Amino acid sequence: MEDYIIIDGVKYFTSPTKKSLLSMSSVSKLKKNEIRAFIPGQILKVFVKKGKKVKANKNLLTFEAMKMINEVSVESDIIIEEVFVKAGDAVEKNQLLIKYKLKPKK
Repeated sequence: MEDYIIIDGVKYFTSPTKKSLLSMSSVSKLKKNEIRAFIPGQILKVFVKKGKKVKANKNLLTFEAMKMINEVSVESDIIIEEVFVKAGDAVEKNQLLIKYKLKPKK
């Protein structure tokens, strides 16, 4: 069964333990419109670039952490402001990955 959590509008597919859920309380206090690594890992693929418009629930990037592949997406239409990682990068917990802004609704 595939589980997910949503933090600041970002859907993370994972199977967190009780311990990791308690440690994520600091992640929820981060700035909105930023995507940060919720656990250390390695970036596998980045699907977006600066200026790109992305539809809700589209995969922005994937990274491997604790032998799991994590797909990162948001539940709103967005515009990418900056991408701070590339495939192959190692990331630390809370490291800034992507900045975005919400796409204005018509």
